[in-house]
Amino acid sequence: MAQAGTGVLPGRGRLLVVALVVVVVALSLAAVRSTGALWSGSAATGATAVTTGQLKLVAGSGSASTYQFPALTGSGVLPGTQTQAPLTVTNAGSTPLRYRLTAAGPQVTSGPGVTVALSGVVGGTCAAGALSGTAAFPTTSTSAGGAAVAGVWRSLARGASEVLCIRSELQSVAAAGASTYFILFTFNTEQTRS
Repeated sequence: MAQAGTGVLPGRGRLLVVALVVVVVALSLAAVRSTGALWSGSAATGATAVTTGQLKLVAGSGSASTYQFPALTGSGVLPGTQTQAPLTVTNAGSTPLRYRLTAAGPQVTSGPGVTVALSGVVGGTCAAGALSGTAAFPTTSTSAGGAAVAGVWRSLARGASEVLCIRSELQSVAAAGASTYFILFTFNTEQTRS
């Protein structure tokens, strides 16, 4: 305890404070020195080469994971009008991959908002009437360009391509007047083992 009026600690008090300071400094130095992982591991391997690769999916003539599909642009169309077009999806990377559609919908460039129904298949024909082929994603009704879509995972070998038939049907226009819009698609990709 401090003596009244002197502000000085007696012998044991000073010793306790000095010991506490030493412990704090020691713990601080130990913490700074060991800020790495709390665990580590290593293993010896034989003569194995590690290579890197590129994961790249190309939709149509695009080069990013989001693709504006010009063949499905809507301008001057009436509700109920269907438009379909083939979309070639290519694995332009150096490793096998799988991909799926994760978001899609209209982006209005002029006029009132629109709601469209989107559907897509792989293989089959891409003509008016019922779409034939394997479903690439479930039919989705949306009025927003980034609406979530639960696409089916599709695998593509390195350098491989496949053609999706994508259909857009204008379901409604939010107000009187003409709208112009395009359909925006977002794909997700993952590397697969060869």
